[in-house]
Amino acid sequence: MMTIQFSRILKIFSLILVNTAVATTLIAGESGPVDEDALKKAWPSDGPVGELFHEVAGSLRCPTCTGLSVLESDARFSQQIKQIVLEQVEAGKNREEILQHFTERYGPWILRSPPPRGFNVLAWLMPLTILLLGPPAVWFFVWRKRRVMNTLGVRSADDIIKEMHGRLKEMQT
Repeated sequence: MMTIQFSRILKIFSLILVNTAVATTLIAGESGPVDEDALKKAWPSDGPVGELFHEVAGSLRCPTCTGLSVLESDARFSQQIKQIVLEQVEAGKNREEILQHFTERYGPWILRSPPPRGFNVLAWLMPLTILLLGPPAVWFFVWRKRRVMNTLGVRSADDIIKEMHGRLKEMQT
């Protein structure tokens, strides 16, 4: 009976992993291949300006695309954001100032990875916590259930003897 429950848990866990892999593949497939040469031709890539531009544009999420950064997207909105990034890089602003500008304008969702501060710490800690504590928790609950099922309706000899001694003492008094 216990192996049936454990096999059900294994099947559910396997289905979750397969569904996650399929969903990730589908999402990645929607974005299509990125032509790196076209990106290098369209926007600066040499020197400190090009490096900072690529770093900042790669850190911003495309508002209209699924799973793409502003740097990878050819959407009109992304082109406008890239132009603003380039203007700010050429104006001498650093990475944090430019990201702060976009965060104030569009909110923290514009960032591809949430900043590890405040409430966003949960986004960083939850996957790690689930990976570390999930398997021991499943094992504990399955093990405890197995232990309860093994003794269901059956008393051990020690329990019976203790009860018998207790009743004998009651009868003697």
